[in-house]
Amino acid sequence: MSAFRLVAVLHLPPLPGAANYEGAVVRELADIAAEDARVLADAGFTDIMIQDASDNPQPDRVGPATTAAMSVIGAAVRNSVSVPIGVVVGHNDGPAAVAIAHAIDAQFVRVKVLTGVSVGPTGFIEGCSHDVALMKRMLGSAVEVWADAHEATSLALAGTTDWAAAEARSFGAADKLIVTRDSGVADAVDDIARIRSRFGADHVDLLIGGRVTGASLSTAMTGSDGAILGSVLKTGSGYDARIDPVAARMLGAAFREFTTTSSREIHVQS
Repeated sequence: MSAFRLVAVLHLPPLPGAANYEGAVVRELADIAAEDARVLADAGFTDIMIQDASDNPQPDRVGPATTAAMSVIGAAVRNSVSVPIGVVVGHNDGPAAVAIAHAIDAQFVRVKVLTGVSVGPTGFIEGCSHDVALMKRMLGSAVEVWADAHEATSLALAGTTDWAAAEARSFGAADKLIVTRDSGVADAVDDIARIRSRFGADHVDLLIGGRVTGASLSTAMTGSDGAILGSVLKTGSGYDARIDPVAARMLGAAFREFTTTSSREIHVQS
């Protein structure tokens, strides 16, 4: 089994190209993101992901201005920490995420709807696995694709979470799968257990994509291969909210404590 991935998300302020962009200087946004990334790495997070989460309304696919801004910010984050970096762009811009990741030497991208069709605030969202595969081939990129089997900001028009996971893996060639349940981490863990049994010997890492807190982190670590944390790490809900160093340190400490305890239990049992 792979080591548990504790992934922190840097929710970036509105970027150039967004309808709500207010003129922030990209270089300054990059400096802030780099500072917050160092806080997260020092706290013990294993991975850091950048996301244009404050662009509102968020398009399915972004334009060149957003891609350029995220590349500049991502490069600053990459240069500030040594942990793996991930990229998620727009509501479902997998190809742009791959291009940015390749440019900044990131290790993975998150794609919300890799296969199938979902409906969200922007309307119908079609899977982009073909475009993602073409972009990877064109660039010669080995970036990993982490695909949501179920995520919180859209609803699949057909099929089950199990079906979505299987298609993302077989048709979309996803390297890892992500499950999020609005009802909580325990239900996401139940989904993961069922999906894992379906794959059998074809092991694929299954991560929880959100709703994880300090209180539910141990549940996530017991029942999944990783957790992606975003809002729980922020100082507030505004566009200018920064990473809260106290929250980051507390969650990092809880992660290390559970990892150490689990290792001791395994050693004693063996």
